[in-house]
Amino acid sequence: MFDTDLLNGVGSVLGVESPEPVSSGGVGLGAVVLTIAIGLLLAWMAYLYVNTRRSRASANEAAPPNLSPPLSDDELENAKLTRVLRAALFGSILLAVAMPWYAVNEPDRQQIAAERIVDTDVDAGAEWYGIDGFQCVNCHGPSAGGGSVDFLEPRSSVAATWKVPSLNDIFFRYTEDEVKHWIVFGRAGTPMPSNGLEGGGAMTVQEVDQVVAYLRSIQISQEEVFAKSESAVSLAIGAIDSGATATEALIAVQEGEIALVKDASRQVGIVGTFPDDIKDLLQTDGTCTEESAALVAALCDNPGPDADRDGLADTIEGQLADMASVTLATVVGAAPGDQTVYSFSFDPLNAFSNDNPETRSPLPDLDAAEALLATLDTEVLLLNVVADREDVFLADLEAGLAFLHAAASAELWAVDYESKAAEMGVTVEEAMQAAGLFNAYCSRCHTGGYSSGQPFEQGQGSGAWGPSLRDNRAVVQFPSLEDHVKFVISGSEDSKRFGVNGLGSGRMPAFGLILSETQIELIALYERTL
Repeated sequence: MFDTDLLNGVGSVLGVESPEPVSSGGVGLGAVVLTIAIGLLLAWMAYLYVNTRRSRASANEAAPPNLSPPLSDDELENAKLTRVLRAALFGSILLAVAMPWYAVNEPDRQQIAAERIVDTDVDAGAEWYGIDGFQCVNCHGPSAGGGSVDFLEPRSSVAATWKVPSLNDIFFRYTEDEVKHWIVFGRAGTPMPSNGLEGGGAMTVQEVDQVVAYLRSIQISQEEVFAKSESAVSLAIGAIDSGATATEALIAVQEGEIALVKDASRQVGIVGTFPDDIKDLLQTDGTCTEESAALVAALCDNPGPDADRDGLADTIEGQLADMASVTLATVVGAAPGDQTVYSFSFDPLNAFSNDNPETRSPLPDLDAAEALLATLDTEVLLLNVVADREDVFLADLEAGLAFLHAAASAELWAVDYESKAAEMGVTVEEAMQAAGLFNAYCSRCHTGGYSSGQPFEQGQGSGAWGPSLRDNRAVVQFPSLEDHVKFVISGSEDSKRFGVNGLGSGRMPAFGLILSETQIELIALYERTL
């Protein structure tokens, strides 16, 4: 069998464009010519082999060659030799024409093959990015446009929502090597884990490369990246203005969690025995059936009556419904799915008293009883844990509540636009724009707690994954505003000096491809007031 890429390449040589692999529906002209040439060569070799055997057979019947007279020139230089030489000439001409064409078109063939490899990598990278791979989609979104993820804020131990950056514009900020670095080693102190083998994760080098290939394939245009800045700034300004509201909302949630912990003992006192009560009903003589006893790995020697043949004795169906109803009214912090289970009813004359909450199809009462038992088992276990360790849970929750009250009082997320405008020498509107730009593009690294939300901010420029910019450090680092702007435009390079005694690490991204110079100058002016 011939190499498909080789045949495609020969087809390109002879003027037949074929960007797709050769299929069973046809081959290129070049492939046909090359196949014919190889076929003729094989046929000629077979012909020579057969005639050689015939000559040996004839020689065995005649005198030995050393005793026979030599052949004359006419016999040696006959038509047979002429035919051989003519065939050799035509073959040489064919190869002399085909091979240069092949050589000229070889780069195109290699490019097509490389594109096929890239397409394969992109498809594989999409799989690794997705829910069935390494689940990058869970945080960065299906289109890599950014998203959010639940996060336990370490300073306060309060459940927060971490703002996850977009990846569909990441190559406008970072180089490919830098992107690979973040994938392999992650970012300490953030929900971004180390995924590569070298960083302690599970992704091979090839899988990292494939994810990078996928990300490169979904990059939006530079025009779209520039357009995003307007909405990003609006959202950032809106977040500043709504900081107090967001903090009060978290305080309410925290107070609710404290109330639930304090109420756990009461709830246990009401529903704590329900799992064992249900197990007894399912396996006790007179209230069991073979099917219900099997749910708790028991035997039923004396089954109770089961009029609707649903596997539950008639006498216990009302009791199951009552326990579900009481639980629904008692367990305040039940999840929505659990609340659905606690809404189940049981009718001794109906084998399908409920609908499956997922498929909306009729749910057998025996399956509903099993679901109720499993949910109650888990619920009561959690309630018991909370009740037994109430003091531990309350200590963490009350410390978090105190943190939130302090945040509401300090309002470290707030910005005095008029004061900033006077310090920057710009209008109030420009100062507001500068604060929005700084929060949207710089605070993720330069403001402690920013990505967790306004209640957790430690003040703009306070430093986080990147260095602090407070106390006029930007002015000390860059005495010249022009140098400051240039640095933000180009970012840092590993081991390359910048500003006054600055040594780059490569972690500072370049913003020159995603923001205008006017926007970057506003950011620099704003940073010089921190």
